[in-house]
Amino acid sequence: MNTKLLLIIALLISSIGNAQISFKGIVTEEDTSVNVTDAIVAIEGTTIAQRTDLNGAFNIFKEIPIGDQVVTITKEGYNTRYLLIEVESGKNIIMDNVTIVVNKKERKRREKAIKEQKKNAKKAEKEKEDLLADSKKEKEKKEKELEKQRKKLLKQKKKNAENIPVVENNTIPSNTNVTTTEITSTQIKYGAKLDVTPETISNTKLYDFIEAWEGTKYILGGENKEGIDCSSFSQRLYNSVYDVHIERTAQKQFDSKLTDKFLGKEFLREGDLLFFKGFGENKSTISHVGIYLHNGYFVHATSYSKDNGLSGVKISNLTNAFWTRIFVAGGRRQKN
Repeated sequence: MNTKLLLIIALLISSIGNAQISFKGIVTEEDTSVNVTDAIVAIEGTTIAQRTDLNGAFNIFKEIPIGDQVVTITKEGYNTRYLLIEVESGKNIIMDNVTIVVNKKERKRREKAIKEQKKNAKKAEKEKEDLLADSKKEKEKKEKELEKQRKKLLKQKKKNAENIPVVENNTIPSNTNVTTTEITSTQIKYGAKLDVTPETISNTKLYDFIEAWEGTKYILGGENKEGIDCSSFSQRLYNSVYDVHIERTAQKQFDSKLTDKFLGKEFLREGDLLFFKGFGENKSTISHVGIYLHNGYFVHATSYSKDNGLSGVKISNLTNAFWTRIFVAGGRRQKN
């Protein structure tokens, strides 16, 4: 018998013991019914194996030995699953839902992770409650101070009225100098916010502008009441209050030859620009700008909210650790 005939006989014999079939299914986790990705489905005693895809599915299309075959499904964190399948020629095998069970080590890891997640969520909720409570206390403090200033103002008005001389025909003699200054609600409001007397809030145009914009949300690149960023806000304020045009970005406002820069915070006065640096790779650039008011307070548009729980256009204090850390310099703007 020649070699060619022997090869043909060998091929015929080998084909009798194998079947070209499709063996497919989906592997899920028993407890959660979640599809299991990257589980290894293998037929024992052969080199046939396949990993499940993102949907937990496998589809093995191979020549598989005919008869009963043992299938193993393995993945780290799970107990190995053994299945018995019967391979018949021309008969595909479909297993829609093959479950595997999480092992003890993985179960403990998950329980620990869930506990840690709950702990972190509880901590975050507590921090949120504390922040709201602090914000409420700050608001109540400001309201009390506002009421105190209002009472003081009424008392002063009453005292001034008692000192006005009474003459016939209710006229004031021409040689009597009486100055009556009407204190506005804006002066009272911002006097309380800045911890100064209402009389200190003399530039009412500035504080009327702040009141009109306070609370506007922060949007990078924003330029209107729907959202505004720091440099657009300072630019608008200078245009409206001081009739001075300044540059559009914080860096350009800082670099301008019309901006006299200084480091001493004790030299700051109302209307001065405040410049702040960035972080990481941008720490050498000027990334934020605000306008100084009184008593360490300044107004700006910002996305930062951890100092008082608010973001957008708001009043912050330069003594806050965050603003102190990134403060670069003050800037006094010359007339154009």
